[in-house]
Amino acid sequence: MARPSPQTDRVVALIELIALRPAEGVTLAEVTRGLGVNKSTCHSMLSALTSAGWLLRDPVRKRYCLGPGLVAVGRVANDGFPALAFARSAMADLSAAAGANCLAFTITRDQLTVVDEVRHPRAPVGGLRVGSTVPFRPPFGAAAVASDDTDRWLAQAPAAHRESYAAALASVRARGYAVELAPEPMEQLRRLASRLGLPELLERLAEELTGDDHYLVGDLEPDREYDATSINIAVPGPGGQPVLLLSLSCLPAPLPGARVVELGNQLLEVAGRLSAALAGTSRTARAS
Repeated sequence: MARPSPQTDRVVALIELIALRPAEGVTLAEVTRGLGVNKSTCHSMLSALTSAGWLLRDPVRKRYCLGPGLVAVGRVANDGFPALAFARSAMADLSAAAGANCLAFTITRDQLTVVDEVRHPRAPVGGLRVGSTVPFRPPFGAAAVASDDTDRWLAQAPAAHRESYAAALASVRARGYAVELAPEPMEQLRRLASRLGLPELLERLAEELTGDDHYLVGDLEPDREYDATSINIAVPGPGGQPVLLLSLSCLPAPLPGARVVELGNQLLEVAGRLSAALAGTSRTARAS
């Protein structure tokens, strides 16, 4: 088991804190309060990251923002993950069509991580941002559950809800995309957090939600209205395993079932195009 590294955790938390405020940046005092670390330690981290080019310091306003060094790192990361390069323009189209944010998640055994986002100007403020994580357990990630991993995913749900999740998962696979809902009390909390611009609160809510608070839609009824929190689809890679999860979030609410189906079909079309493009890239790479 890997030993924890508080110093590394602080640097990661610092970068994430500044990334939440890309335009205005943060001051030393704000970093100290945000991380709960003493001023001397924060100053050392900020100075070292500024020297490395990962941060820039405004000499007049004395605020720190992300620097050009991270651009180069991000470009290398992007080059190593071609699915993102293909997905970006499609995400912009999906966001515009849905009037919602479009997120791209990477998929690991235990969690989903936001690696790209297209934010719609009329979508609620807040929501998950790049770097945010969601646990890969019911109800989250249903669209990306591989057929050979169904039992493990369902085993993480409360026992009383496994049967309903299994039925919903069958519907998700039949239509190709997942629709997540939150009942009214939780939906009110989500909207409040969005209006207040508190993405950290949304992340905490996502971690704490259980089968009682958040659930998957089974069969969609065209004439029914849905308070959908997200519509998600997995993008298969050349080997057939999901390499990316695309999500429409912060959707206008409520949505008629027919509109949910329309948006789901758009996701299906985009996922098909991206999967074909990835397969073509893989064939080209093998040929060369």
